[in-house]
Formats: sequence, structure tokens, C-alpha cells
Amino acid sequence: MGPSGTEGEVVVASVSPYVDVDDATDRSCERWLRWFSAAVVVGMQAGTIFKTLGTIGETRVADWIDLATPYAVLGTAAMTLVHASANRRTWTLMFVAGVTFTLGHGLHLAANSISNVADKTVAHASIVHLWDEVASHYIWYVGMYLVLAALWSALLDHEIEVRPLGYVVAVLVAVTLVNIFIEGDVAWMGLALLASGVVAGVAGPRTSAGRLALLIGGVGFTYLATWGIAWYVADGRCFPEFSDVGWI
Repeated sequence: MGPSGTEGEVVVASVSPYVDVDDATDRSCERWLRWFSAAVVVGMQAGTIFKTLGTIGETRVADWIDLATPYAVLGTAAMTLVHASANRRTWTLMFVAGVTFTLGHGLHLAANSISNVADKTVAHASIVHLWDEVASHYIWYVGMYLVLAALWSALLDHEIEVRPLGYVVAVLVAVTLVNIFIEGDVAWMGLALLASGVVAGVAGPRTSAGRLALLIGGVGFTYLATWGIAWYVADGRCFPEFSDVGWI
């Protein structure tokens, strides 16, 4: 009876679709995910959060702080991949995500700084607007999406415990993503990216990665769609930026 029971246990383990991680790895993955989430919430909104800190010469304090955003976001994401023992394909995706994210962030930070100079001829130049408000937003936010995709891929085959605080933080990430999609004037792209999170959560494996993707995608899509519909019904504008309605 003993040997049969042992063989049965081996068979069950071999056909399990998920990889169980030990408690230490579980805690490490969740801890780095929380740090990653904090980096996203603060870093992706640094210009607004630290706006009141004023200026240093012709530069804004918020811009200096924002220099740390790629290090914080990509560093914490990479540490999550390390503890999740990500495969080579996921690391390749993370490499592409990191380059794209950093390129978009750098373009935005530089062009946005130029758009804040006192010389309005320079600040309002069409080329500045192109790199500040259009190209950099698409590149940067696609990079952010690819980072999230890499994390999802790394955790896809693991079932880690996500405590209630983890889900609260995930909601904050969803809200942050919607905020940048709205203020970055890329709401339609945002809807598509958030919808893909819902699809990944519904159609993918029922693991922690799937649940988090569904939560972030579902909350984000609902928030963004509601914003667009509410404003369209109210005054005919669809997805107005927060700055356009005087909120920031």
C-alpha cells in the first residue's frame, strides 16, 4: 500500500499543470510585485504627484525625481522575474519591454521639459508636441504593457499566494494605468490593452497571474470606458484629459 501511494503521488505531481513554489519564493515574488506596483503608481504619475515641489533653476523637481522611474519599474520587475525563475523567452520579452519603456520615458521626459520652458515659441512648437504628447506616450505605454506581459508570462506557471493587500495594490495599478491613458490622450489604445488583460485572465490558466490580469484589466477597462461614456453623455466630449477639465 505504501509503494502504491508513493507512485500515485508522483503521478499526480507530474501531471499538475502548475509549478508549486516554496513559501520563501512565494513571499519573494509577492514582495517584489508589491514594490513593482508602488514603482508604477508613483513613477508613472511622478509629474503630477511631485508637481508642487517647484523648480530648480529652469527645471522641475518632479523631472529630477522622474529620472528614477525606469530604474524603479524595470528593476523591481526584473527581480520578480528572477524569483519566479523566468525562462529565456520571458527574459527576451522583458528586454524588449525595458528598451521600449526606457526609450518612451526618456523621450517624454526630455520633450515635456522643453514644453515647460518660458519661451512659448519653443514650448508650443509642433515638433515638441509630437515627441511630448504623441510619440513618447505610445512608445512609453506600450513598453509598460510589455513589462506587465513579461510578468504575467513569468508567473503563468506558478501559483503564488496573493494576499488581500496584493489585490488592493493591483487595483491601484489599474487606476494608474487608466490615469496615464486618459492624461496621455491614448484612451482608445488603453481600452485595447486593458481588454487584452481581461482576455488573458478569462482564457488563460486559473493561476495568480490570471487573476491579477483579470483584476487589472477588468477594473481598468470599466473605469476607462465609464469615463469616456460619462463625458460623452454630459457634454459630447469623449475621453477628455484631466488637465482639460481642470482636475490637475
